[in-house]
Amino acid sequence: MALASSWRDDGLLAGVSKNQLDAGVAGSLASDLNKLKETVVRAYPQLRKSREDLEFGYKLAFDGLSDEQKKINFVEPKERKGFMDNFTGMFGN
Repeated sequence: MALASSWRDDGLLAGVSKNQLDAGVAGSLASDLNKLKETVVRAYPQLRKSREDLEFGYKLAFDGLSDEQKKINFVEPKERKGFMDNFTGMFGN
C-alpha cells in the first residue's frame, strides 16, 4: 500500500516506488511462470500455440490514481537473485 500511495502521490520517490511495484510483480510471476502459463492455456486452449508469447502485467485499483496510472503496467517476469539485483530493481533496469 505504501508503494502504491507513493507512486499515486507523485512525490520525490514515486519513480522508485513504481520500479519496486514492477519488480515485485515480475519476481512473483517468475517464481511460478510455468505453472501460470499452464493454467492460462488450460483455461484458454486457443492460446496453447502462443504459450511462449504471453505478456503479463498488472493494474492497480487504488483511490486517487491518475488516468495514466490506471492503465495496465506490463512487466517481464524475471527473478531477482541477490542483494545487488534488489538494489538495482529499486532504480530501474
